This record gives sequence, structure tokens and C-alpha cells, in this order.
Amino acid sequence: MNTTKALVLVDPVTDWKPVVDAAHDQNYTVIALQLPPVSPKFSKFVPSSNTLIDAGVSQTLLMEQRDIFSSLQNLQILSLERDLVIVGVIPLSEVAVEVSDILSAGLGLPHNPLDLMTARRDKGLMKGAVLSAGLRVAKHARVDTIEHLCMAVRQMSLSYPVVVKTPSGMSTSDVYICADENESSSALDCIIGNIGPDGRSVSHVLLEEFIAGTEFALNLMAFQSNSEEVDIHDSTSNHTRFLLTDMWKYNKNERARYESAEICNPGDYPELVAYAIDVARAVGIRYGAAHVELKSIFGEDGLYKNPTMIEVGARLSGGRKSILAKEAIPNWNPFIALIQSHCGGPCPVSFVRHLTPKKFVRHIFLPVEKPGRITKFEFSDSCLGTYHSSARILQVGDIVRETTDILSHAGFVWLVGAKDEVDRDTKKLLSSYILTTE
Repeated sequence: MNTTKALVLVDPVTDWKPVVDAAHDQNYTVIALQLPPVSPKFSKFVPSSNTLIDAGVSQTLLMEQRDIFSSLQNLQILSLERDLVIVGVIPLSEVAVEVSDILSAGLGLPHNPLDLMTARRDKGLMKGAVLSAGLRVAKHARVDTIEHLCMAVRQMSLSYPVVVKTPSGMSTSDVYICADENESSSALDCIIGNIGPDGRSVSHVLLEEFIAGTEFALNLMAFQSNSEEVDIHDSTSNHTRFLLTDMWKYNKNERARYESAEICNPGDYPELVAYAIDVARAVGIRYGAAHVELKSIFGEDGLYKNPTMIEVGARLSGGRKSILAKEAIPNWNPFIALIQSHCGGPCPVSFVRHLTPKKFVRHIFLPVEKPGRITKFEFSDSCLGTYHSSARILQVGDIVRETTDILSHAGFVWLVGAKDEVDRDTKKLLSSYILTTE
């Protein structure tokens, strides 16, 4: 009997539908492994089993109580029963990163090194690995009381503001910029002893130096070089070639709240690109995507310099960045490339270090200004020539707090086109945005 090649998508959340479509285009059967529910605020982003099946997923499995052994066992039994050959395991969320590498290792498939697995998830161990590679990182310490935090602030010669976060968090959730000791104490109370964004109980926080500068997100894909292709940029890369696929610059207001993210030309930021590649290598990313968040100072010579890592994720970026990169970059399909990477295939693009967008993209964040119950929420996108898509996270009747992180925004809008047209449509959109509370 003929066998069928299959892919396992672990915790299909980020851009899962385009990945399923790309898998079908490449004639793969798709198995979805859904992880146990985490924080309720993430549940709205998680598709149901029926939704996955309707979109073309052949089989869904639910991991019970984070039992990776049983999940591996179930995958192997399913493969035998259905004559499947699993050729790749792909993480589609932050909490899926370590699960995917362990499952891949258990299945004898390409995977990132397990000795650096914790450095790809724990932000403190992550900074340690990057520092050991000789790269710049923020000063940091793991603390569990306000007394310990104050001592660490003095020992590291930090000044306020400082950053307090859950070590194994995700996105901007459970991240607090603290202006003084009182705010730091409140942040500890919000984190320690509670369940973190990844569903685990949190016993310590990570205290970090606040890094000034502009925030960027650089997305890469790692591929194994074949015998005909040598990484022309780094002879010490252990046969791993990194392709910078898309790059984004964040704009924030005076309260450090996100307003928008804009696609950039990586060729204009050579120091940042080189640093991001070194960061991805330092935490052991050999297969799949890397999402590097960093800050950089704009110099008098007009260049961004001295990049410092915020964190790195061994996964696709959120915020539909891969979907929009596909729109902006000719002949680029990040989802097919992701599959090729996790299956151990070579880079589909020859002898370039980065891709160049030909269209401008802006991701607009719609904030909640006042807490309360939403009585009106509207914006007009029908007259926007560059409109691509939007997402309404909140609705009338919801009880909300003021926006403090990405996930507490009311919604998002994505625009694609010529920059002057996107600028014009941005003004139209923001002038039409209304959110009132009582």
C-alpha cells in the first residue's frame, strides 16, 4: 500500500490556515496537535477542532495535560493505522516551540538542538545564550520578591524605568514597564503565584534593564545548505543558512503604546540584520522560523546601530506579518518555505541574505483609551483603496481595560500599497475610528 507524507502542526494558531493551504499545495496530509487551553484571553485566537477539519486538516489530536509522550505515541499509532509518513513537525504558537522540537526528536525528524530548547523559550536563559555568543543583551536577573528585585536593581546599577516580565511568556503579555518600586511590586503581585501566558505556574519574574531606542521585528527562516550551496555570509554557520524574509519597525506613542508597525527594506539596516542572524544562531535555531525583536538607536549618521535583543521566538511572527510579507514581496511564499525548512529542505531563494519588499505595508493598532463597558465600536474601511484585512478583537458590551499590550487593543487593520496611498488611508481610518465606554 502506498504511504502518504504528512505534516504535524502543533498548536495551530498563528497563520494556521495559509500553512494548511501550502501543505495541500505540496500534497501533504495535515495533522493538527492542539495543546491544552492557556490563558482565557488567548482562547479567541484558537480555532476549534471542527474549524480545522473544515479547513482541510485530516486529523486533530488533543494533548492532555502537556503529556508529550502520549502525543508522540498517538502520532506513531496514527501513522501506522493510516499508512502515513510524518516528515515534519511545525510549531504555530509560542507554547508549541518546545513541544515541536521534542516530538520531532522522538520521530527522528529534523529539529533544533534540545540542549538550547529552554533558551528558545525562557527569556532569561535566552539572554544568557545570546550573551555567551558575544552579543549585546539587556542586564537582567531572576527575582521572586520586591526585596530581591530592589537588591538586583542596585547590584546591576539600574535606574527606573525597569522591565518586569514572566520568564516564559509570549508577545507583550505579562510584560510591565515599571517607573518605580511601587509599580515593580505591583507587577510582581500580578505575575508570581499565578498562571503565566503559557499555562504554567510562575514562581519568579525576570527583571530587565529598560532599553531605549526604536523597536524592530526581524523575521528569518533557517535552512540546511545542500552540497552545492555554501553559506556565503558565514563559514561557521554549521551548514545553516539564514534568510531575512521581512522586517518591521514599530511606532509607539509617548506612553510606550503601540500605534503601528511598518514593513522595512532590510538592505537599509545591515547591522540589525547581521545581529538578528547571530541571535537566531545563538539560541540554536537550525530549522523553521525565527522572530527576533530588538531595539536600536538612530545615529547621527542616519543609521540604526547598537541593536539589543528584546527576545527571539523560534516560530512565525504574529500580527499577520507573514501573510502581509507574501503580499509585499514578489514570488515569495513564506508558508511553503516554512514547510521546506522544517522538513530539512534547502532555501528556495539562491544567494541572497534578505528579501526586498516592493509594496509598503502598515499594521495599525486600534487602542482602548478608557476602561469600562464598550457602548460603541466602529471604523470605516470601505473607502480605503489599500485595505487588506482587519480584525475586531472586542465588541459592544465587552468590559475592557485601557490598552497596555498588543492583545488588549480593540482591533487591527492592515493596509498594503504605495506608501503615499497607505499614509492617506491611515488618516482616513483613524479619523473614522470610534470606541466609547461607560
